[in-house]
Formats: sequence, structure tokens, C-alpha cells
Amino acid sequence: MMMERWRLLIISILVLLPGLINGADPSDAAALNIMFSSMNSPSQLTGWTSSGGDPCNGWKGVTCSGSRVTQIKISGLGLTGSIGYQLASLTAVTDFDISNNNFGGTVPYNLPPNVQNLNFANCNFNGAVPYSISTMTSLKHLDLSHNQFNGQLNVDFTQLSSLNTVDLSDNSLTGNLPASFSSLTSLNSLSLQNNQFTGTIDVLADLPLQNLNVANNHFTGDRK
Repeated sequence: MMMERWRLLIISILVLLPGLINGADPSDAAALNIMFSSMNSPSQLTGWTSSGGDPCNGWKGVTCSGSRVTQIKISGLGLTGSIGYQLASLTAVTDFDISNNNFGGTVPYNLPPNVQNLNFANCNFNGAVPYSISTMTSLKHLDLSHNQFNGQLNVDFTQLSSLNTVDLSDNSLTGNLPASFSSLTSLNSLSLQNNQFTGTIDVLADLPLQNLNVANNHFTGDRK
């Protein structure tokens, strides 16, 4: 009888152990729980829950390495609501793509800090471009196009020397281009068309740009 109990206990441990070892980091899980609730708990995100669960075990659009969430790709799913307020704890996420959804509202200040690819295109976002982008020193590709971002572009690009592609097109951004654009020494492609920028584009003169579009703004010398 005792041997049978020990056998059942060992089997139970062996069954539970993989989940205990491979389960997602609790801070990652909590951030995605909040994100799911903030998006109105959409049925499109199969596997996701608003409490508990393991994002590394079959959550739609989520990729992990070990216990850490490294990619969130949930583009084009008709998602609504907002994207939560605890995203800064997703410190291992390098690819964050929520493009082509119907969120609206402003983007939270706290975003995954070590993202390399950030895609918020066509999400109906408005308000200011979040200043926290200034601290994403690993960022390589930034796409905020086809939204309703407005006001001046108050992002400090000084520390973003790895940025290769920036697309801010089709928004309502105003004012002069930030002087810190001159720090973007890896920038190959810059899309600024269909905004309301003013001033000159002199700050771009020494950048290694292969693709540049500044059409339909109010830059000095623009033809109407």
C-alpha cells in the first residue's frame, strides 16, 4: 500500500514538473493578464486569460524563450479597448506588433523597454507619441503610421542609434523635426508624409537615408 502511494506521488510530480519548470515568468503573465482585460477579453486571443494561466503554453501570438515572453504578434484581429498599463515589466520582449486593430485612445507611457521591432500602425491611436520611446535603446524598427497622433514629436532620439526604419506617416504631427534626429546614424528609411510638420529638414542632411518621404507637410520650400 505504501509503495503504491509513493508510486502515485512520483507520477504526480513528474506530470506537474514540466509546467513548474517551463511556466512563464509571473511578471510576464501578470502583464498579459492585464493587457487581455484591457482589450475587453477578446475571444480572438485563444488561450489568453485575465487571471493566471501560462502565456508560454499556447497563447495566440505569444512566443517565449525559456520562461520569458519574447514576442507578441497580434496584428489584424479586430481588437478593441486599450493595451494595458503594466507593459514595462515585459523586459524580454523584442518584437511587439499590435498593428491593424481598433484600439483608439492614447498609448500608455510604460511600454516594453527592450523592444527591437515596435509596430503600432493603423490602430486609431491619438494624442502624443509616448516619450518613453526615447529610452528604447535596442529599437531598430518603429512604425506608428496611419494613426491620429498629434502635437509635436517630443521624442529624444539621442540614444536610439540602432534605429533603421521609422514610419510616422499619415498622422497629424506638428512642429519642427526634433534636433535629435541627427543622432540616428543607422537610419535607412524615414517616412514622414501626410503630417503637418513645419520648419526645414536640414537635420536629416547627414543621415545615411536610402528612402525618405516628406510629402504633404508644411516644410519650408514645400510646394502646395
